[in-house]
Amino acid sequence: MWFAILLKEWLKLRWSLAALLAVHLGVLGYVFLTLRHQFQIEHSEMIWYWAFELRRLLYTPLQYLPAFTGVALALAQFGPERLNGRFRLSLHLPLRGDWLVWSWVAVGALFGALLSSLTALGLYLLIGQWFPREAAFSAVLTALPWLLGGWVAYFGANLALLEPAWPRRLAYLGVSLAFLGLLYQERGYQEYDQIFPALTGLALLFIPAVILPAHRYRHQAMIGGAS
Repeated sequence: MWFAILLKEWLKLRWSLAALLAVHLGVLGYVFLTLRHQFQIEHSEMIWYWAFELRRLLYTPLQYLPAFTGVALALAQFGPERLNGRFRLSLHLPLRGDWLVWSWVAVGALFGALLSSLTALGLYLLIGQWFPREAAFSAVLTALPWLLGGWVAYFGANLALLEPAWPRRLAYLGVSLAFLGLLYQERGYQEYDQIFPALTGLALLFIPAVILPAHRYRHQAMIGGAS
């Protein structure tokens, strides 16, 4: 049963994952070409001054990519089922509802984490091609809040998609957008190092929270009032 459930999630997401992989590779390629162009038209000392004296980030095109990926995965995973009313059928499988929902979001979160890991590795290799290894590692640490934004965007979109009541749906969107806004306040390098563990702990609260809207949706479907 569990293998069939995981296979179903893979079949739902495979084409979206292929498209997102192409987008991630395309953005990494764009950052590579931009950096190479800058090193061709400017002296290395000037770029070093921009990066480490003025603290100007050289890879901002990657900033919103994880959040975009999280929303796209949530829409691909639950959007069609909610629109077509098939989601209620899945909730009536002979398995515990909370484990069902957690298994679904675990698949989406796992694929999102793999894409984020690819982005972090690509960023490390790109920066390491022109700067010391310490600078490449610093770039990954700087990008960690953006990668956490992908997690927040994925679970925030899932909460909004699974919630049957519009007021709660808007509340979930508001909380998620506020959290995302908090993660995108940095303007320099590693500005979130001290607070990042606390932000990660808060983001983990999305895991138990995603059960609540699914439970309400199932209960509403059972009494015939689900949309």
